[in-house]
Amino acid sequence: MADRGRGRGRGGDRGGGRGGRGGRGGGDRGGSATFSGIGPGGDFRGGRGGGDYRGGGRGGGDYRGGGGGGRGRGDFRGGRGGGGGRGGFGGPKFAGEDEVFRPNAAPRPDPAITQLEDKILSDLGMASKMSALKISSGKGSKASTSERLPCRPAFGNRGTEVTLWANYFALGVKTPSLYKYSLKATLKKKDKDTDTAQTPKKGKKGGKGGKDGKDQKEAKGMKLRAVIKSALDQISNGIPCATEFKAQVISTAPLPLPEDGIVSVSYTEEGKDDTYEVKFDPAPDLNMDALRTYIRSMQNPTGDTKFPRFANEIDAISIITGFQARSSDQVGSLGSSRYFPLNISSEVNSLGFPDFNTVIRGYFQSARPATGRILLNANVSHGVFRNSGNVADLMDKYGLNGPPNMLNKYLSGLRCQCRILAEKTVPGSKGGKQPERLIKKLIAGIAMPNDGSGENRPRVKRPAATPSEVSFFLSGSVPPGLKADAYCTVAEYYLKKYGYQVKPKYPVVKFGNARPIYMPAELLEVIPGQVLKRKTTADETAQMILFACRSPVANATSIMSMGRRVLGLDGSPKLTQFGVTVDKQLLTVTGRELLAPDVAYLDPQNRKRIVKAFEGGWNMRDVKVVKPGRHIARWTWVNVEFDRPSDRDGILAAMKDWVAFMRRMGISMEPAPIMYNFGPAVSIPRNAAPLDALRARFKMLQSGSPQFVFVVLPGKKTDANIYNAVKFLGDVEFGYPTVCVLQANIIKRQPQYFANVALKVNLKAGGINHKLNKEVSIIKDGKTMVLGYDVTHPTNLARDTAGLPSLVGMVSSIDQDLGQWPATAWSQAGKVEMLDETLRERFAGRLKLWSRHNGGRLPENIIIFRDGVSEGQFEQVLDKELPLIREACNNTYPAKQKPKISIIVSVKRHQTRFYPTDPNHMTKSRNIKNGTVVDRGVTQATVWDFFLTAHQALQGTARPAHYTVLLDEVFRQTLGSEAANGLENLTHEMCYLFGRATKAVSICPPAYYADIVCTRQRVYVADYFDRSETQSTTSSVTVVPSVEVHENLKDTMYYI
Repeated sequence: MADRGRGRGRGGDRGGGRGGRGGRGGGDRGGSATFSGIGPGGDFRGGRGGGDYRGGGRGGGDYRGGGGGGRGRGDFRGGRGGGGGRGGFGGPKFAGEDEVFRPNAAPRPDPAITQLEDKILSDLGMASKMSALKISSGKGSKASTSERLPCRPAFGNRGTEVTLWANYFALGVKTPSLYKYSLKATLKKKDKDTDTAQTPKKGKKGGKGGKDGKDQKEAKGMKLRAVIKSALDQISNGIPCATEFKAQVISTAPLPLPEDGIVSVSYTEEGKDDTYEVKFDPAPDLNMDALRTYIRSMQNPTGDTKFPRFANEIDAISIITGFQARSSDQVGSLGSSRYFPLNISSEVNSLGFPDFNTVIRGYFQSARPATGRILLNANVSHGVFRNSGNVADLMDKYGLNGPPNMLNKYLSGLRCQCRILAEKTVPGSKGGKQPERLIKKLIAGIAMPNDGSGENRPRVKRPAATPSEVSFFLSGSVPPGLKADAYCTVAEYYLKKYGYQVKPKYPVVKFGNARPIYMPAELLEVIPGQVLKRKTTADETAQMILFACRSPVANATSIMSMGRRVLGLDGSPKLTQFGVTVDKQLLTVTGRELLAPDVAYLDPQNRKRIVKAFEGGWNMRDVKVVKPGRHIARWTWVNVEFDRPSDRDGILAAMKDWVAFMRRMGISMEPAPIMYNFGPAVSIPRNAAPLDALRARFKMLQSGSPQFVFVVLPGKKTDANIYNAVKFLGDVEFGYPTVCVLQANIIKRQPQYFANVALKVNLKAGGINHKLNKEVSIIKDGKTMVLGYDVTHPTNLARDTAGLPSLVGMVSSIDQDLGQWPATAWSQAGKVEMLDETLRERFAGRLKLWSRHNGGRLPENIIIFRDGVSEGQFEQVLDKELPLIREACNNTYPAKQKPKISIIVSVKRHQTRFYPTDPNHMTKSRNIKNGTVVDRGVTQATVWDFFLTAHQALQGTARPAHYTVLLDEVFRQTLGSEAANGLENLTHEMCYLFGRATKAVSICPPAYYADIVCTRQRVYVADYFDRSETQSTTSSVTVVPSVEVHENLKDTMYYI
């Protein structure tokens, strides 16, 4: 996590699935060089380094940082370089694969769809109306109807046309009008006398199971699925039904429900005689005819203007197409649309020690409306699942000699099938023998000394106690051979009641906490398909990426073969019942390859030097930054060490070389650090909390009033605790701009690494590293501010997230160069995507900042990139956030001056992928070329959106960014009929302006930077967000303090 140079872009573009957050954030995480210190004598003597820059090892001169091939980091491109990937592109990595999916078999994109798309826009007369279009600035609390989600002005036509495969199947939907019901399953309350008459079961301490003796009111998870299935079996009466087994059911005819809509279901799978009441609430009927009319015309016959269009109908189709997979016991599901085969070994990969979780290659499916047809979006996806199998075997695999609390954590929360043995027959006894049966329970952990509460609590001799070491109190009727109102061990109970000799070496497993029930491990089977609910570890994430990272050909082939099988798209009776058919072939669509812009630096004589991009990247040989930042007159560094001293002389020499390198790059800084009467080394014991030691050192640095602090982190991998402490202290407490570097990287003294981190130093100092040779047309007149903002939520955490805030990051440009993006950040209520009232104040602050850099003028145009909202939230952006933005403008601008505003949503977490059809139009990683844009074939003609793959994916399958225009008062009025081309061109060219990279990035910088700001905010409160699973939590709500960056760093790129 040290300053990573330019990193890998935004993670995710490495094969299916999210794979965590990949390399998206982190700012300074990957290599940077910094002066390691002055000795007590203060002389900056350079140690045993010296020499000039020899090319950083194998690569020779020209700053290429190592030879080609392998995992070389060539040409200052950040990340993994442009060279060979693993084993070299085209080598064994693609052994046995065709160059493209189905070579020479790609059909031409459906000409009928192309004609319909053109006709719809022509009929709407958008092209002819462009010049006369009047934009209302809107003074009310909401955007006027004419502004909301403006119609696409035209399809883009710039660039070289190419035919691409898309991961969509055409759907035939002859389904008549459908009936929809919302579902809710609640436990029916029992009479008190019945409730208290429950007796102990299967040799465990008596009492109720469940969480601390409390029955959950609503059925959830596997229980909910079983209850809904049983209810539908009772009342469907042959009527075709489909459900996601959670909250709704779709049918082709009204269901014969009781008058009150409640169906009672007996549920005994957990060993209790429970009754659940499933409430069926009729929802408005689904008008499939109106949907089909809309698809043909892109005009809603009902006059409804809500977005997304026909959301309920499309959701119903997704439920129908996903029902086959969701109803199978051999398929696990994750969320509403992802399905994973549990019994196909080729699709499963173990993530190894310690938890032996598994990553499974599964498949996403979701229906989507498009011009002239309904489509099924299908993609490879990856999910992480808990281990399954016999609990005794799992214990053997995990190991019985480790800390008991770790084994306890490993097993807790797993749902298992419990084998209840047949009772031993007693000669002369009356009544039949109860047969062996299976019930399902949720494991609470293993036997521990603090189990239970109150009188007669269990007696557990030690943590992870075995059956002979766990005793519980027996009362009432007891098995022959045991005493009533006395304690007995689990081993004794099973022997006397069931005639079963337990396996003595395994810890006893418990169910429930306040009144636990105990069972031998060998009688339990963990049910497969249980999703891992915590964040994956770094090692697990690395293993997952290795498994998930496959070529476009491999993923497309999987979708067509295994994907169709897992999703049940062929020969499904359910699809036939609903009149749905799935085309056998993936779609082809038309894309366009946009021309890459040239970038500009300065040469050693400070003259403009144009550098051409190749395959989305370029090198920095013999160039200087375009504009140095503030002069760094006072800087220092800290060398963090673990238990043993580092190579202090070597680090010192590397720091001296690096500073000289930065000065040659044009970065304005003094050659020597501040002189202190103490050395740079700070010793922190491994695994110790670093905050106090680093705070003490940062206080000592105050006497020199440093403008920059470089921190050398110990080891070969970044210690997250040290990194987080450095950023908190520098950004929040002391106001020092900081850059972290790993000792293992800096000491190599490679020019590529030096340059990578030098770019960050210049940005933090307010400089501009590079710009475009030809300025972007709509920006070059200096009247337009570009702004981006994002929200990150407390998700994927191992603990309860109550009280944890959502974190907001906002950046904005300050001039036409688009090289500096100062930030502001704040927190708001947790898991709330829409911004609160703080937006008004912070947005006004961005306007004033722009004015300070532009001679007191305010921007005439404001282009906003809103990151990360889903289609279902588009209208909320217009209804909740836009009014606050308008108020900020009203409070800042003169009465007769109002800016024109455009809002574009940028999304990376979607499932659309494109694959090349022609080897002449693909990259070395066999992806579509960088700069490829798609705005037709899989879109709705009247919705102004497009997919852009601006970057070159070095491995895996490239994920395009998806942009949708929510509001436009800028492009159509400024560019007329060229508005679509203008927006696509602006977005594409901005991807070449990411300041810490020498390559195009996958999403435009305002959205990318805003995401990094959110990640940095999360670092400040890491103690709350990243607590260990083993830390106890109470029922009280956590209160997380709001954190603001230090006044010294406000309105800077401190986060980069």
